[in-house]
Amino acid sequence: MIADLGIKVLIFDFDGVIVESNGIKDRVFEKIFSLYPEYFEEMMIYHKDHVSESRVKKFNHLLKIANRESDVEWKESLMKDFSDFSLELMESVGFVAGAIDLLNAMAHMPLYLASVTPINDLEIILNRLNLRTFFVDFYGCPPWTKPDAVNDILKRENIKPGQAILIGDSSGDQRTAKVTGVHFIARNSGLPFDEAPERMFSDLKEISQYFNA
Repeated sequence: MIADLGIKVLIFDFDGVIVESNGIKDRVFEKIFSLYPEYFEEMMIYHKDHVSESRVKKFNHLLKIANRESDVEWKESLMKDFSDFSLELMESVGFVAGAIDLLNAMAHMPLYLASVTPINDLEIILNRLNLRTFFVDFYGCPPWTKPDAVNDILKRENIKPGQAILIGDSSGDQRTAKVTGVHFIARNSGLPFDEAPERMFSDLKEISQYFNA
């Protein structure tokens, strides 16, 4: 399938695609928002309704409803707490079935990672899980948005959108593929999509089989 479509680059989301970490993020948001019980229910609803957005946007929303939008110190504290809690839990995170085998099998072409995890945390996690060497480069938010990351990859590799595939597990990934024009393959991690993906698989083992069909 890869050869038939003329695919030259694969771009992976991270949480829910490479590692089974969506539940970890839920637990961390719940832990942090529970420290502010007057906002807990609203913030958990916001988190669930905007599951593919970055922690930065979610904390910005908390500051907004608390009328503390200019409180830089509080926002920095929230970001630090999230990083500390999530990095600790990510020590024992499991890989999505077939993820490592697929990364090894596709090592003959450029592989990239585009995540809504802040780039500093992402680098720490990749190094701890011995994943860094699989990827030409990785993009985190901040400083990148996912569409900007995909467009940068296309420019770096000097390829057309139709020569790249984004593998993701959320509506945010689906929208990124649509606005950038790259192919989209969905991993069903339980997160919602805006519309039923044309190609959706339960794990990366199935995606690998699809690539080799």
